[in-house]
Formats: sequence, structure tokens, C-alpha cells
Amino acid sequence: MKYRELKDKKVLITGGTQGIGASMAEAFAAESARIVINGRILNEKVERVLQKTGAKASMGSLDNAKTATEVVENAIEIMEGIDVLICNAAGMSMAPFLESDRKEWWSQIKINLSGHIACIKAAIPKMKENGGGTILLISSFFGTIGWNNATGYGSSKSGLVALGQYLAKEYKDDDIMACTIIPGVIDTPQLNVDANDLGISLDEVRQMYADDIAMGRIAKPSEIAEAALYMASDAGRKAFNGRHLIVSGGEYRSTPYYI
Repeated sequence: MKYRELKDKKVLITGGTQGIGASMAEAFAAESARIVINGRILNEKVERVLQKTGAKASMGSLDNAKTATEVVENAIEIMEGIDVLICNAAGMSMAPFLESDRKEWWSQIKINLSGHIACIKAAIPKMKENGGGTILLISSFFGTIGWNNATGYGSSKSGLVALGQYLAKEYKDDDIMACTIIPGVIDTPQLNVDANDLGISLDEVRQMYADDIAMGRIAKPSEIAEAALYMASDAGRKAFNGRHLIVSGGEYRSTPYYI
């Protein structure tokens, strides 16, 4: 165990059924944390994560604030408390701003931002009752730079960065820390959205992104999970309270010039 203080910590991971979320569930399980994962529906993919990690499930889409609240309340009941809330669930669609489907555009805001606001509101009273806790927000470098055809997603992810800053300020006296991870390009199923938008294959989009990254490749979900462990640790939650950590492998460009 790298972080002994995470043993028996009660951790809820939204969007914990694949990609970064599933990797975080595995990482926290390795630290002997108690874990609940959230996803939209219970299926074989989710069952595999549950079996691999020993996690429990609290299912429901975060695009509805009432459902998001119930997801957290159910997780708190399962674990008899909550120490770490990881806001990772995300929806993404891509289209030019004026051509984007209104429902799809706002769905990203509802899932990525306002759904997590509902989750946080449901978690904070229990964290205060327990004497503290950690809120870990998973943003995206799409939320820090201009990117073609991603206004809804980028807006929601930039909102998470600001949210973390304000939460850290407001709840510091309750020992509730709010930290943010900003992943760069990660090899997850979400890359299919990029590939479809660009009209190229998944392998081509991987290579295109890798060409602009200093370490010469896109990141693995497990590398974000390692950062999450640190942010939830005693040292990390204090060092990054109200701040963010960019995990990009040296990605630094702004609006892509090749699109």
C-alpha cells in the first residue's frame, strides 16, 4: 500500500464503470478503500468492474439533479458515510456551436457540471458530520483551452475548475478539501467521439494527439488513477486544495491548428 491512510476510506466514484473511473476504482481497491461506483445502468461491463474491485454500485444518470442526489444518498447508506467523492462522470458530443443539438449541448452541462453540483450538495453535510472529506473533480484540458466543436463539453469542464476553487474556500474550516485533476489526452472510449468528429480512425486520432505530446504518447487511465490516489491522500488533498493538477504528458498547445 502506497497510501495507508486510504485504508477503509469510503469512496464514491461517479462514472466509475469504464476508462478513468474504472482505473480509479482498481487503484483505490488496491489501497483497501471501500468503494461505490456509479454509472447509468447496471450491465455486464459494470459487473466486471464490481467483481474486479469488490466495489458496490449506486446507479443512475447524473443528468437529473434528483437522481444525482439519490446516487450519493444511496452510496452513503451502503458505506455508512463518505470520505472521498470523485466527480468523474462525463457526457460528450461534438459539433459546431451553432449547429449543435440543443438537447445534446445542455446534456453535457447537466451531467458534467450541474449533476456533480447536486452530488456535492448531497455529500457535504455527511462530510461535515464526519469531520471532513475530499471532493476530487475530474476536469479536462478541453476545459482550459479552445477546441473546435466542443463548446458544451469545454464549458462544463471549465466550470468544474472554478467550482473546486470556490468549494475549497468555503469549506476549509470544515476540513473539506476540493482538488481538481485536469487530464490531457487519455486512451479511453471517449476518444471515439474525437475520431468521429474528425472523420478519421481511432488509431489515427491516437497518433495525431501523440505527435503533439512531449512524452510521445497519450496517457493511460491508470496514470490518472495514480494522480487521484495522491490527491485523496493526506498530503495531496492539502497541497492541492483549491488548486488543480494538469496530467498531460507535456501537452501545452491551445486551439488545434490542424483542424
